[in-house]
Amino acid sequence: MKKNYWCNFKMFFVVLSVFLISFSSSASANNGENNKLIIGNNGYSFPAEWEKQSAVWLVWEWNEFGETTTDEQHKVTAQIIEALHAHNVKVELILKTGGDSKEKVLTFLRAYNVDPKKINFREYERPYAFIRDFGPLFLKNNEGKAMIADFAFDFYGTWDRETAQPIADVRKAMAQELNIPLLSSDFVAEGGGIEVNGEGVMMTYKDTALQRNPGKTLQEIEKEYLRVYGQKKIIWLERSPLSDKLTPDGSPIIDNFFGNGANGHVDEVARFVDPHTVLVAQISEEARNSNNLEKEDYERIEEVVQTLKRSTDVNGKPFKIIRVPFPDLELVWNEHTVQEGDIYPQFGFKPGEKVYQIPAVSYLNFLISNGVVISAKYWEPGKPEQLKQLDEQSKAILQRAFPGREIVQINPIEINWWGGGIHCITQQQPVYTP
Repeated sequence: MKKNYWCNFKMFFVVLSVFLISFSSSASANNGENNKLIIGNNGYSFPAEWEKQSAVWLVWEWNEFGETTTDEQHKVTAQIIEALHAHNVKVELILKTGGDSKEKVLTFLRAYNVDPKKINFREYERPYAFIRDFGPLFLKNNEGKAMIADFAFDFYGTWDRETAQPIADVRKAMAQELNIPLLSSDFVAEGGGIEVNGEGVMMTYKDTALQRNPGKTLQEIEKEYLRVYGQKKIIWLERSPLSDKLTPDGSPIIDNFFGNGANGHVDEVARFVDPHTVLVAQISEEARNSNNLEKEDYERIEEVVQTLKRSTDVNGKPFKIIRVPFPDLELVWNEHTVQEGDIYPQFGFKPGEKVYQIPAVSYLNFLISNGVVISAKYWEPGKPEQLKQLDEQSKAILQRAFPGREIVQINPIEINWWGGGIHCITQQQPVYTP
């Protein structure tokens, strides 16, 4: 019932908002944490996530849709902070103006092994959960100077920019407080939608980029993304998974499945783990044959694999591709029986029929930081053993990819129900020269 409540609650407000606005060589690369950067068109580049970091940013609470951030969601944040502090990583924790006080937050965190001295509290008017998408995207040049990429924001292609501007303004306030200049763009991009390999290559979804930037050609978008991110080459992935879709009116993404994702973020499906290696999700044959959603997503993810097989780095060398299991959605979805008064009858579903709400689950939405990789696990007592096996398989793959880092798994399902995961609610800050 709890999952039904939260998913229905958010979907209701998404629909309402639309209505109201009328809308191993890899081992050395992973563990060296070197400071090698590619000079981009502006002299700055977005560093690879495995580079040395000075801090990780998170948001403590948000209520963009009128909801209250729950203790279960705070628990995910607390566990991330705990894992970071175990490796001496400082945390920049954002509070909402008029929300929980610093003292209240610290009281909650006492149940976890965190060091208050390693938390720097900041306060902003309208922070949103997924700081990777609206927050500071730190660029850096070879002299160690920092700049913040400042893309336009349209709430994953579902709002107009004017409505989304107060969220986007938080990034500007952060940059001003940090005394870091902005590199602004009129194009839309979110941090979770783009991956870089640290040596001049970025990858992102073509359908996402075009959906975010109506009226722009792919060539125009490519030129701007390369300019702002300071990269040399883009790998365009064709179609993002349906399970990561967010429909503006809350309608089903396919059949009787309702999604709540980010409308096409690559960090759910494919991640660089060093300059030459990409981890890519893999839907099982059993899941593929169980429903039309996973059948379609299987095809879309295999398209990603084929694109990457044809792609090369800036020196013309192919990438190594390693597959990572994707959680079978049947093991995590929320089955709901339609009732009078639900939002579902407006989409043609009758009382008594079944619909399924899909959380944004993935083993690839992990955070890489100094000495640690924080990833997902979904098994808990009472869940099928198959889910536990998938958790263990994903951890083993990550440990081989990051032999010098501890792999810490936490359950992010309460964040997944809101359309993101561990990577989405964090943003790394590289070491830079003030």
